[in-house]
Amino acid sequence: MKDTFRLCRKCGRPIGVIRARVYRSIIVDAETLLVMPDKLGDTFIRIDGSKIRGRKADFEEEATYGIPGGPEYAYRPHHCNEV
Repeated sequence: MKDTFRLCRKCGRPIGVIRARVYRSIIVDAETLLVMPDKLGDTFIRIDGSKIRGRKADFEEEATYGIPGGPEYAYRPHHCNEV
C-alpha cells in the first residue's frame, strides 16, 4: 500500500491519504491518536484502512498500550472547517 501525506487544498492542514481497498481511499488528519475502543465513541481509521469506534485515551489508559483490548493508534477522518 502506498500512503501519502500532504496539505489539504481547502484548509491547509496536514492530511493523509490511506488506501483501504482497491479504488477506495480515505482522507485522514495526519496526526495519530491513541484511541480506546468504545462502541458509543467516534469513528477513527486504522493504518490498514479499517474503522474503529472509540474515544481518545486518557493518561491512565495510555499506560495499557499493547495489552489486548486496550488502546491503539488510529487517525481521525479529515473534515475541512473552512473559514
